[in-house]
Amino acid sequence: MTNDLLRKISGRLVGETVDNAGRLAYVLTLTAREQHIRREKASSNICTNQGLMALASTIYLSLLGKQGFEAVSNLCYQKAHYAASQISSIQGYSQVFSDQPFFHEFVIRSPQPVDHLLDDLRAYDILGGYNLGQDYPELEGCLLIAVTEKISKEDIDLFHDALVEVTHD
Repeated sequence: MTNDLLRKISGRLVGETVDNAGRLAYVLTLTAREQHIRREKASSNICTNQGLMALASTIYLSLLGKQGFEAVSNLCYQKAHYAASQISSIQGYSQVFSDQPFFHEFVIRSPQPVDHLLDDLRAYDILGGYNLGQDYPELEGCLLIAVTEKISKEDIDLFHDALVEVTHD
């Protein structure tokens, strides 16, 4: 993008950085001044991020093409099923809804509190999933895990090993 067109983008663009203590931080990298001066009269599109994600997805899918889309879909499916099998093999973990088909997301029941488990996994730089109990009380102790084509077999094996480690401490 050229600098001539940079100010014609609507809304705010947020960048990711690190603060002086090394913690993750987000900063406005591009924003119209009017959004800060006259908030009630600002005319920017509040859906800039959604529009940006839609554009990025469209470009990605168009570059993949039909065969690429099928290959990526197959990778997601195979890796998710491998991950579910690996995690379910750990004592105390079980796949919820195991009688239902799934594509790249599945639910695992944890033998320990999910928030504690997720904190322990962060020590391994692993984002372990989403605690479903915070939105669905009937799924207390359950974790939603998503696997995409970007996740390698080695990543899945590391996740498995980290789960074994933090569960049996």
